[in-house]
Amino acid sequence: MRPPFRNAHRMFEEITQRNGFIRNSAYSTLCYWSMLNTCAYYEHPYEFHGEKGNVISWTSKISSLVKQNQSESAVGLFKMMLMTEQRPNYVTILSVIRAIGGLGLEDVMRVMYGTVIKMGFESEVSVVTAIIRFYSDYNMRIVWKIFNQTPIKDLVLWSAMVSACVKSWQYAEAFDIFRAMQYDGVKPNHVSIVSILPACANTGALLFGKEIHGLSIKRMFHPLTNVQNSLVDMYAKCRNFKASMLVFDRILEKDLISWMTVIRGCIENDCPIEAFKVFFRMQFSCFRTDEKIVPDLIEVIIQADKHKFGLAFHCFLLKNGLLTFVSIGTALLQMYAKFGDLESATFVFDQLHEKDYISWSAMISVHARSNHPYNALDTFKQMQSTDERPNEITFVSLLQACSSMGAQEPGESIQAHATKAGYLSNAFLSSALIDLYCKFGRINQGKAIFNEIPTKDLVCWSSMINGYGLNGRGGEALETFSNMLACGVKPNEVVFISILSACSHCGLEHEGWNCFSSMEQKYGIVPKLAHYACMVDLLSRRGNIEGALQFVNKMPMEPDKRIWGALLAGCRSTYGSIEIAELVAERLIGLDPQNTSYYVILSNLYAEQGRWEDVERLRKLVDEKGLKKETGYSMVEAE
Repeated sequence: MRPPFRNAHRMFEEITQRNGFIRNSAYSTLCYWSMLNTCAYYEHPYEFHGEKGNVISWTSKISSLVKQNQSESAVGLFKMMLMTEQRPNYVTILSVIRAIGGLGLEDVMRVMYGTVIKMGFESEVSVVTAIIRFYSDYNMRIVWKIFNQTPIKDLVLWSAMVSACVKSWQYAEAFDIFRAMQYDGVKPNHVSIVSILPACANTGALLFGKEIHGLSIKRMFHPLTNVQNSLVDMYAKCRNFKASMLVFDRILEKDLISWMTVIRGCIENDCPIEAFKVFFRMQFSCFRTDEKIVPDLIEVIIQADKHKFGLAFHCFLLKNGLLTFVSIGTALLQMYAKFGDLESATFVFDQLHEKDYISWSAMISVHARSNHPYNALDTFKQMQSTDERPNEITFVSLLQACSSMGAQEPGESIQAHATKAGYLSNAFLSSALIDLYCKFGRINQGKAIFNEIPTKDLVCWSSMINGYGLNGRGGEALETFSNMLACGVKPNEVVFISILSACSHCGLEHEGWNCFSSMEQKYGIVPKLAHYACMVDLLSRRGNIEGALQFVNKMPMEPDKRIWGALLAGCRSTYGSIEIAELVAERLIGLDPQNTSYYVILSNLYAEQGRWEDVERLRKLVDEKGLKKETGYSMVEAE
């Protein structure tokens, strides 16, 4: 055995042992089965030992195993090669790197990189590129170190580095690398262009994206389908939907990715009707709908708010045999839930032959958000009788169901299950627990959970602020909001809903106005209907009905049921102007004509002022329209 190669083999062995790979049972099993599978690859022992003298044969066998997705055997065969007198070449190394990448063994790759350096392949650009592609999924610091240490960079390496930056959300760095490549005299090819366009798309860099588009035309890459697909995606995400559709229409050879990309672009630009048209064109183009595109089409139906389209699409899926995929059935039941069609959602769930934990969690979530949250607990009991185990999302939905039901003991039981499963460190689960205990008035327990969270995100802060508001502790809600800002956490729309709601519940009008004004002025957050509803509620609760109405009339958007509902509730609780109440009730009836509660509230206001003729007039109006008052119900937790 030649001395340099003897050292490489020893280093490979020593490093694996030093890092605990040999002692690790999983790795030991890998090596053991690799050896067995490698020997089994040859029909005769003589053939196995006879191949040792030829590097081409070794490399061919290793490469063949990689192509057959037998990565463990490929690594095992390479280890045996190291034990012979045969030195691998860079092609062998490339095959082994692909095998390690297929197994996702970061620690083994670290050993392999050491072997590469020891054997002098670190200047081989193709080897460096393969290592960079592997580490882009794990450690960008190592990627940058390897890239910067490589003296000669070819087009493939530059393109791989651009792709690595984009994959790691280092978009500014991706732009810099793309420019540096051209300064270095390397002209981008179609791979480079496809690699950089997602950075333009995800940062909204439309101008730079147009420059790349121009470059693709100049270099004659624009007819390539993958380049055009990337351009369609870039224009759609940069909110230039017209240009996106124009590029799409000019694709001569559309593939499935082309259709999927443009449909997603329609969704991102709130153009569901256009998405339907694209889907119909796809059908006429003889492209078969597969399981990858169905979730996007379901999202289109939800966005269009077309329940009948959903029913028709359900039939389409049945006809094409696509409901055999659990993921599609899960997406379909979630669609029905969005339309409030709980019966159809339950039917789809019951028809699923092999339910996974995602479908169970989805059904539990649907029940938790419905008018019958106790069904979520029943579904959870059914799930426990299967082999599927709940995850964090399952427990969050169950806690929300317990919160809606006012069921303390089941909530505590769910907490115990989550603790046993080791999920309490999850921020969403902790936030759900805070919500649960605060709604039960157990604010101190909610605060204790909040204090135990090591790294608090926006959801946790928002839950605690909302919890204080629900319990009439507005001062502590404002203090928590200040503490959040002091921790460097920037508020979002949801946090402002929580703090404005707290100010409303606690009558903190001055503080509420300050928070509302700071949204856009200080944090650049444009108030939405939910924020305006909080302010209307705040003014109405303070008895300032006229001021609330003026505020509504000055809103930059059309008021919805929440806005007018808050104003009507204020008229009822503060005995405000009956003329304002009539105006508000009229607007609400126009928005929600089947809801009898508005008639009831207005009738009660008339009765309080002795206007019995108006009470009788409303009663007759309800009868003439055939409206029925919804039956009230209560839930109690049974022992």
